[in-house]
Amino acid sequence: MVEWLTRLFDSRTFGLINIGLGFLFLGFFIFFYFSKEGRDERGRGLIATASLISFVMLFFLLNIFAIFQIWAMDNPVRLANWTQTIYTLFLLTADIALLILRKIR
Repeated sequence: MVEWLTRLFDSRTFGLINIGLGFLFLGFFIFFYFSKEGRDERGRGLIATASLISFVMLFFLLNIFAIFQIWAMDNPVRLANWTQTIYTLFLLTADIALLILRKIR
């Protein structure tokens, strides 16, 4: 398992895919923010709640990052991929929370 994760995070291709997903998730969040639904009072509340949920998730992700930081610092590509993975998971959490809250309210 550790060998598989090492090969995955040492791959530059994985990093490029991860960066693409990060921009995609960020674009979706920004798109909702500037959409007609995101500009009204209900949409602002949804964005605020989703941001709060993802902010809490960021603390969990950064604690996991701290555990594996020594492993990630062995290789600069691995460290960059690990950092980008944390950011992508943070944005994914915000987008999923936004989609769930849109269905609930």
